Amino acid sequence: MAENWKSANWDELVSGASCPVCEVIQSAAQEDAHGFAVVDLKLSRLFLAKNQYVAGYCTLLCRQHVIEPYELTSADRVAFFDDLSLIGKGLQQAFKADKLNYQILGNMVPHLHVHVVPRYFTDDAPHRPIDPWHQQVYLSPTEYAERIALIQTHLGLG
Repeated sequence: MAENWKSANWDELVSGASCPVCEVIQSAAQEDAHGFAVVDLKLSRLFLAKNQYVAGYCTLLCRQHVIEPYELTSADRVAFFDDLSLIGKGLQQAFKADKLNYQILGNMVPHLHVHVVPRYFTDDAPHRPIDPWHQQVYLSPTEYAERIALIQTHLGLG
């Protein structure tokens, strides 16, 4: 029998009572254990992942605590997906990705967020999704700052 992926504190996470994404969104910190804040947009905050095994891997976090896109009002859903479209274009241009994968998961942390994974014809997972955590590649503080500036430039912010 397959192992159940529901965590012991699932109901608290769903309610937002102990949501780690809400904590990150409400914090003024520009860095957490997983990434670096890049930009605040209409309804989201973009983070560059610390693990850059996949160059340009980012996560877009919704600033509202909802689990699914359909829980947003129509206007907020448009704003969130406009944010996603903007950062997708910026990431593809910044990192010269051949394709972007957008993953809306949430079975670990039930808060609307999108993993944006640049794909390259040369990556090691042709014909299947790539696991951005397959290996760990950490950069120097200068290299992270350069990537953040590159993204901001391609978003028209730099």
